[in-house]
Amino acid sequence: MSLRLRGFPDHGFLVWFAVGAGIFAWMLHLTALAAVVGFAHDNNSFWLFHVINFGCLVIAVVAIWLSWLLYRAGDAPVESGTTGGRIRFLGALCLLVNGINILLIVVEGSYVFFIPTGR
Repeated sequence: MSLRLRGFPDHGFLVWFAVGAGIFAWMLHLTALAAVVGFAHDNNSFWLFHVINFGCLVIAVVAIWLSWLLYRAGDAPVESGTTGGRIRFLGALCLLVNGINILLIVVEGSYVFFIPTGR
């Protein structure tokens, strides 16, 4: 699998990763934090929250980077209706969606810095 700019839109997995990985990272963030809260409290392992936040942010940042590559690979204006325009539109949409998901992960994960841990 290559990340060459010209070959990128033809690789289905990378396109789908750019489209869905930010949403998946946000869902994983919510689910994983809810799943480990009891364990973290009982075992005084609050570092798990930071690891989960960082891991989900990495996934979402990779997705937004691939979205940027997808946007740049589109060689026509969005309004043109050509393949290049559709690729550019998909890249712009993915940039928006992944940016929102990164913002959600950061805002929802920031509470670990403000809530006392009870240690």
